[in-house]
Order: sequence, then C-alpha cells, then structure tokens
Amino acid sequence: MTETQIRPLTQEYVRETLKSFGLKVLTDPDGDSLVILGDERVQAHALMVFAVDRGKVLSYMGQVGNVFLDENTALLKANQWNDEHRWPRAFVRKGKLHLDYHWDLEQGIHPELLRDLLLSVIMGTGQFLLWLERRWD
Repeated sequence: MTETQIRPLTQEYVRETLKSFGLKVLTDPDGDSLVILGDERVQAHALMVFAVDRGKVLSYMGQVGNVFLDENTALLKANQWNDEHRWPRAFVRKGKLHLDYHWDLEQGIHPELLRDLLLSVIMGTGQFLLWLERRWD
C-alpha cells in the first residue's frame, strides 16, 4: 500500500528514503546523511550530504572528488553545466567542484515526492560526473 500522508521533514525520513533506494547511507556527527556516488565508467565520484535544518529546508551538497582540473577550468566547467542544466547547481570553492540544491519543505512532504526529489538530484549528480568526463551529453 502506498503512503499518501504528507509527513514532516526529518533527517530520519530522508535517511529512510535514501536507504529504500538500496544506497549505503552513513551519518555524520551532525546527523546528516552521507552517500558516496561513483560510476564505474568514470574516475570522478561525489560525496553527497543531505541535511535538514531547523527551518525544514532539505539541502543537498555534493563535493566532486578525483577530478584534476585547475581552478579556471573547473570554473568554466561549472558555468557550462549551469548554462546547460537546471540542477544540481555546480560551483567552485577553493579550487574544488561542488554541487548543491535546496528545497523549502516546512509544510512537510509526501513520500513519493521526497523519493522523486532525492532520485532526481542523485541522478543529476551521476549525469554531472559522466558529463564532466564527456561520457554523457
């Protein structure tokens, strides 16, 4: 039976949903959910953090690793991605590529919508990794 109730956003709700995808979900000291995303077709990977703040904003933050670009090239890549794709947003901080997206869910969220949002950003991150190495356009 499909759950039809809107539920308050909590870190546990996010963690349960991520685990339902078959992902290995770690927890940082702040209680945020961590997932490492890789693809055997590319060298790059992403450390994805899913956090819920007190205002009930769900934040996705990803740090792209195993990518060796100078800061100017990384900035050009981030700008090109943002020009061609809606999300996740790419940016450069301290010479490293990062991804993020944020949703205001203070009124709660239906389980199927939470699944869709999380899957979309995870798949978008995977597409970014493939795109970065030109294995997906």
